[in-house]
Amino acid sequence: MGTEKIVGIVDGSGVLYDPNGLDRTGLLKLVDNRQMIENFDAKLGDGGFMVKVSETNVTLPDGTVVDSGTKFRNEFHLNPMVKADYFVPCGGRPESVNLDNVDKMFGEDGKLRFP
Repeated sequence: MGTEKIVGIVDGSGVLYDPNGLDRTGLLKLVDNRQMIENFDAKLGDGGFMVKVSETNVTLPDGTVVDSGTKFRNEFHLNPMVKADYFVPCGGRPESVNLDNVDKMFGEDGKLRFP
């Protein structure tokens, strides 16, 4: 088993995020059962959350209110809270990074949030 820390997954059902790393056993259960993140049933750490596309007015651990789960899912990779060593855009969102939003892939310091 790898030693990487997976901090976020976005799929058709929503956003699953834990800045401390998502529980590997819980993730493997999803993979084995070919399920989406809405079925994740492992504990999330401090600052962790799940927002489903069907949800509205969800308050995140930092106090941010998510008005629309679908919009949050579609734009999560552009959210300044998200930083990681790798960004792996795959699946059904070929326009996730484009000329209109590529600037949001950089932090305030001008460095890529996903080097």
